[in-house]
Amino acid sequence: MNRPPYEQAGVSKTAWEMLQYLQRIARGDSTFTLQDVLLNHRCNVTPDNDFTLLNQLFDAGKIDYDYSMVDGFQQRLVRLA
Repeated sequence: MNRPPYEQAGVSKTAWEMLQYLQRIARGDSTFTLQDVLLNHRCNVTPDNDFTLLNQLFDAGKIDYDYSMVDGFQQRLVRLA
């Protein structure tokens, strides 16, 4: 019996849907990044600073992070691995 793709990837169904959204908006651009809280907001994660789904995707090797400074504050940007 075949397992669903999210189980094969080792993430929850909700995390898989977030990954699909990120892949869709990146449109194959390997340099595309999106701020972590903005991605959470767009995927209806509440609160925006709950990074459980992002941690699942990172641990599964599906995403990676870039960091930048904006107005003296560090931002974490999500990109596809």
